[in-house]
Amino acid sequence: MEGSTKTVGKVRVPKNATESFRRGHALQQQTDKLNPYPRPRGFVVKFKTYEDYERWKKAQANPRLW
Repeated sequence: MEGSTKTVGKVRVPKNATESFRRGHALQQQTDKLNPYPRPRGFVVKFKTYEDYERWKKAQANPRLW
C-alpha cells in the first residue's frame, strides 16, 4: 500500500468565470464572518522612509491594513 493516496470527494471544476467568481465571493464572505478585524475602506498613507512605514505597520492592531 505504500505510495498510494486516498481520495475523498471530487474536485469541482467551475463551468465558467461567473461560477468561479460566485464561489470565490461566497468563500470570501465566509472568511469575513470569521475574521475578528473589520475590512478597512481604501486609503493612502505616504511615508518618507521605510523605517517610518515599519513603525506605522507595527502600531496597527488590524493586520488587514498592511
